Amino acid sequence: MEPTGIQLDDLMMSGANPTPVHPAAEPPRREGFPGQHLVVLPSPIVRRMRADPLLTDLFPVAAGFFPRAPGHLVERERGLDDHVLIRVLAGAGWVRTESRQDLRAGDWLLIPAGRAHGYGAEPDDPWSIQWVHFQGRAAAAFAALLGAGQDAVCLPVPARATDTLDLADLTERLAAGYTQANLLASAARLRVVLTGLDEARRTARPSSAAEAVRASEAWMRAHLAANIDLAGLARAAGLSVPHYSDLFRRQTGYPPKDHFLRLKIQRACQLLDTTDLRVVEVAASLGWEDAFYFSRCFRKITGKSPRAYRAVVKS
Repeated sequence: MEPTGIQLDDLMMSGANPTPVHPAAEPPRREGFPGQHLVVLPSPIVRRMRADPLLTDLFPVAAGFFPRAPGHLVERERGLDDHVLIRVLAGAGWVRTESRQDLRAGDWLLIPAGRAHGYGAEPDDPWSIQWVHFQGRAAAAFAALLGAGQDAVCLPVPARATDTLDLADLTERLAAGYTQANLLASAARLRVVLTGLDEARRTARPSSAAEAVRASEAWMRAHLAANIDLAGLARAAGLSVPHYSDLFRRQTGYPPKDHFLRLKIQRACQLLDTTDLRVVEVAASLGWEDAFYFSRCFRKITGKSPRAYRAVVKS
């Protein structure tokens, strides 16, 4: 089935397997809260964005703001074609996929496309939320980057990141009309929020182990001519080699040895660009005794030999 984004009828209450509601709570509903702000893009606009080379990678298809939403309840047994991102501004709520997870002010919730789910406001302290549904060729990759490749994920975000990750601008640009400028601005804002969430996720609630991994990465930068001792670095971090390697990869994007090699090649590029050192001298300064092996490593990372890289005119 061709994805068309969230539809207006999807914003009405579903009767499938409703979650029990506190007796004093409002009747369950998906929308219709006083002061709410809701924008759903028509299917022709969604198709236009999907075909636009400037928008096709990542774009919002709906967005909104529900201030204090008693009785808010959504049940989707088949999931959606969209990825769903929710920011809890105040109050409390919950999400359920295979199990239930509680949400509170400051949390973000990301539900990947196609995942059956339900979520709603807590009866005694109903949440206020901002939300956006999004699609695009890169949408699944962004969801996976944030840990929602297969299941919903809750993302605690430090208070210092709150202002930079606001979704209000995105919703306002969509509400202002479907001009190219507004659509581009809303898509750009979505990308900023998702990349900002990834950065916040990496730095939120750092553990002593995470700090130790960052310290070992700093040691690598300061000792580019050294030979890496993976067991020694793990031991210094107080971790097993598998745990250290996994944590290092999650923080940097690469395993320790691969990351160290890339740091060395990055420095080699700087030396080739800014000095008259011969290739063999650059290699030796970074711990390579065999210049030919250095050249193979350099080509593996950059796609060029050191001499070919140096010959390229840099702007």
